Amino acid sequence: MKIKSSIEGLKASRPVLTMGMFDGVHKGHVSLLSQLVEKAKEVNGESVVLTFWPHPRLVLRQDSGQLRFLTTLEEKTKLISEIGVDQLVILPFTREFAGLSASRFIREYLIDKIRVNHLLVGYNHRFGHDGISRDKLNELAQNYGFGLDFFGPVNVLGMNPSSTAIRNYISDGDVWEASRLLGRFYGLQGRIVSGRRLGREIGFPTANIEMDDPLKLVPHDGVYACKVHLLGKTFGGMINIGGRPTIEGETGHRSLEVHIFYFNKEVYSEEITVEFIKRTRPEIKFPSLEALKERLSLDEREVKDILKKEGVI
Repeated sequence: MKIKSSIEGLKASRPVLTMGMFDGVHKGHVSLLSQLVEKAKEVNGESVVLTFWPHPRLVLRQDSGQLRFLTTLEEKTKLISEIGVDQLVILPFTREFAGLSASRFIREYLIDKIRVNHLLVGYNHRFGHDGISRDKLNELAQNYGFGLDFFGPVNVLGMNPSSTAIRNYISDGDVWEASRLLGRFYGLQGRIVSGRRLGREIGFPTANIEMDDPLKLVPHDGVYACKVHLLGKTFGGMINIGGRPTIEGETGHRSLEVHIFYFNKEVYSEEITVEFIKRTRPEIKFPSLEALKERLSLDEREVKDILKKEGVI
């Protein structure tokens, strides 16, 4: 897949195009992009995806400091590439760009620069700051002579996948339900950093994770069964997210600590990816370290049962 940061000089044969943020690249997105690829083959053209960075809300909304994403730009690029898209264009999103009307955007970008052959858009997609209607978009397509199809909605187990719904599930700790809409387990990437080593003292050594991207959404506090990718191998594990109230009191810094099963190496500074499978309990403040240790033993048995059912261990 070719990746460009501008449409200037874009060369695509009979481009079949779609556009959007595609945060999460969930099942709905995958269905849309798969149809895009097939349509491009039908017309002997190339599939082109137009996306934007940074996210429009980071540019336009005052509450953007609270916004977190399901995928980093690198993750999104990789997932779109795996679907078989020919070209990905990542346009810088600015206030000036946001002020474009739909008709001007279509004329200056899709027609004059990309020379779009066919446009495929989601059923609820909004064009330009004026958010034109479907009828108006059809009219523009006829005037400029490009094909137009509307896609969706997609039904996944009785639900319509959306990035907002998935963010809400993850924020609530329901990573299992989120995975059904994503089509894969939700993951975080980071680097292993040194900690207080208390886990090792109580028989549950942990890898402390410093996230690569602070804008990536972290699930709700609690204990989770997870899949761990480290040193080119995959392990089962259980991860705790939270402030460690038993140790730090009520003012502890929020941390991510994963206990990796059947692994006992010190691997500081190594890259690690954790995929969340299921939340098993909320974070709890225990009366003593001994009580914490006893509960961790119960957690381990429960998590291993989940991982066995999922074929992880």
